[in-house]
Amino acid sequence: MRFEPTEIARLYGRSRVGVVVHKDLKAVYVNDAYAKMLGRRDAKDFMASPDMRQYIPPSFHHEAAKLSQTFQQSNGFHGWKKVYNLRADGSPVWMEISDETVEWQDGSAVLTTAQMIDNGTTAMQVDHMLGRSFIGVMVHRNMTALYVNDAFARLMGAEDASSFMANPNALRFIPKKNQSRAVKHVAAILNGDRRGERHRVNDILDNGMSVWRDLTDERILWHDGKPAILTTAHDVQDEVQMHDQLVRTKSGLEEAVTEVIRMVPSAVAMLDSKLDVIHYNYEFSRLFGKDGTTEDAEPSFEIAALCECYQRLTANGHGHATIDEMETPSGRLADIRMNMMEGGGVMISATDITDHKRKEEFLDTLASTDPLTRALNRRGFESAVSRLREIRHLKDKSWVFGLIVLDLDFFKQVNDTYGHAIGDRLLEKVAQVLRQALRDDDLVVRLGGEEFAVLLPSATAAVTKRIAERLASMIRDIEVQVDKDGKTVAKVTASFGATVGGEGRQKFIDLADAMRVADCAMYAAKEAGRDQVKFRMPDQENAELAKSPSS
Repeated sequence: MRFEPTEIARLYGRSRVGVVVHKDLKAVYVNDAYAKMLGRRDAKDFMASPDMRQYIPPSFHHEAAKLSQTFQQSNGFHGWKKVYNLRADGSPVWMEISDETVEWQDGSAVLTTAQMIDNGTTAMQVDHMLGRSFIGVMVHRNMTALYVNDAFARLMGAEDASSFMANPNALRFIPKKNQSRAVKHVAAILNGDRRGERHRVNDILDNGMSVWRDLTDERILWHDGKPAILTTAHDVQDEVQMHDQLVRTKSGLEEAVTEVIRMVPSAVAMLDSKLDVIHYNYEFSRLFGKDGTTEDAEPSFEIAALCECYQRLTANGHGHATIDEMETPSGRLADIRMNMMEGGGVMISATDITDHKRKEEFLDTLASTDPLTRALNRRGFESAVSRLREIRHLKDKSWVFGLIVLDLDFFKQVNDTYGHAIGDRLLEKVAQVLRQALRDDDLVVRLGGEEFAVLLPSATAAVTKRIAERLASMIRDIEVQVDKDGKTVAKVTASFGATVGGEGRQKFIDLADAMRVADCAMYAAKEAGRDQVKFRMPDQENAELAKSPSS
């Protein structure tokens, strides 16, 4: 398709849809709507500085340049996607864009249309939350980076995230003798065969320099719908170097240790054989110092828990010990390492992990919930069900539950008629109604698309039916305003399938079997005309299967 500047200005100049035509990420035409989305006064103000990289987060510069080059060398429409850009003032803006290759003057260009939306994908949320964090963050699959923040890039010797992503092969930093083990470790986490754990690694940078990092791996679902690994990294180079120096140095130990302890960022202290603190740094006094100590006075410490650990250490004849997640007198959490010294006494190092634990909790929430509706995703749902069942068994109670599966009726028509932004708001409203209508220990999960499920612990068949009917009525009442004056609203209904499961009188019905029964009942509701509830007992499904011609 060929466009002339005057023609595209006539078509899109006054459109509310943002339009930009660009070559090599340099704008050659933009309308006022697109300019204002990115914080510019108008198209003239935007074109005064047409380089579009200034609106793209640095972590995505490399990917954006590759896509632009690919689109310019191809033809046709390249589909819709959600992106996260930066306005001129640095604030984030979420947009849904489409790209199309067009003929423009003396060659090919990319025509991009854009609409502002309320939510982004998991990839963009990670960059928005952690892009500027001092903690290094990398998302990778099979040791190929899909995303890094600037902090991780600098840990690995790159200038910034964009420079790192020019060569996303993370395996090159691992010494060759360890590469096979690293690949197996990553594959096991990626396949869900093992959980990620905190571990220390020694990597080799491109310039040959050796670096030490503490890593934590977490399996997540990436924006392409496939599992990936989110790795957080801490620089522990100073701590490792300090330890090596202490091992090598015996003569003049007192003078060397005092200076090293003062310099390292981790909390470090030396206790003599009477368990008196003889050397310490500021970080140790922050974690273990008593309140009320004046600035001029020598600080005093609350180290009773450390002394108890030392007594156990000597009683068992061990030379070292580790205490994970100790609550220190300051209220902060710390990982503690204790090493016996020759001649008595102990060396203590403590790493404040409070902020790290909070980030882990955030990432766990991110990995177990749906970013749009804030309902559980399948991973979070299965984990929550497992915990509920364990709690019931600990209380010597049987595990029974009601299960409701619902699918919104004709939801594609809503998206086609009003747009995906309105469809997303309807999904958010449905999830909100489900949460508000249920008990605290009931579970709401988005199974995918417009399909949800509700698990009701301890619910009987009668209670499950009644709740399903009530939820169907509440969803019928949902309205989402389409225009500003409120004259047009989007509404939706749902088809419900319900059943019960758990430790019944005859046999145990697990969650997977109950899901199949409820799903079958939901499709029966669809076939019966939609906007209704169908309840089916597990034995009904077996009876119907027995009557089917294939049995």
